[in-house]
Amino acid sequence: MTRPPKFSKAAMAEFLEQVFKENGYEGASLKLLAATTGLSKASLYHHFPKGKSEMAAYVLAYSGARLSKLVLAPLRSANKEGLLASLRGAVTYYGGDVPICLMNSLLLGEGRELFGSQIRTAVDAWQAGLSACLVGEGTEKGEADAWASDAIGRIQGALVLCRVEGTRVPLDNCLEALSSDVESWLAEG
Repeated sequence: MTRPPKFSKAAMAEFLEQVFKENGYEGASLKLLAATTGLSKASLYHHFPKGKSEMAAYVLAYSGARLSKLVLAPLRSANKEGLLASLRGAVTYYGGDVPICLMNSLLLGEGRELFGSQIRTAVDAWQAGLSACLVGEGTEKGEADAWASDAIGRIQGALVLCRVEGTRVPLDNCLEALSSDVESWLAEG
């Protein structure tokens, strides 16, 4: 008879995600991954036979599903309400007392080669969705694209400040400011 797992693979993904967020791909040693999950290295290899790269890919897919649900799905409406819902979803997606962007962390070092194209695809989809919402509200495409690019840059910058300051306040302020910008901009238009 086999032993029941300590926790589900989804729960394991949350532990692993935190390690990759905090340490990047290269800094996430098997020793650290095992210690964080409470599993032995052998148990980790049982769940992820290809090792750390498979763990990171699983975590990226797990996180990507959350990004899709919370941040990208609302943008499909291609209107102001969808854009604002997406910004609210980003508050939840980047949870925790000090939010850290997994995609940003995985782009360090060797992770860029392994996951760069997947991450680029996600960022492109996010940017296109933000832009489409503004276009749907009557904004010219070039202006909408520029705002969408700037918005993602502001969010990522705020995430850096969160790490520097050890608080989520910069991100919350950024998302609130972006929401206010959208409200005023579209009210004028």
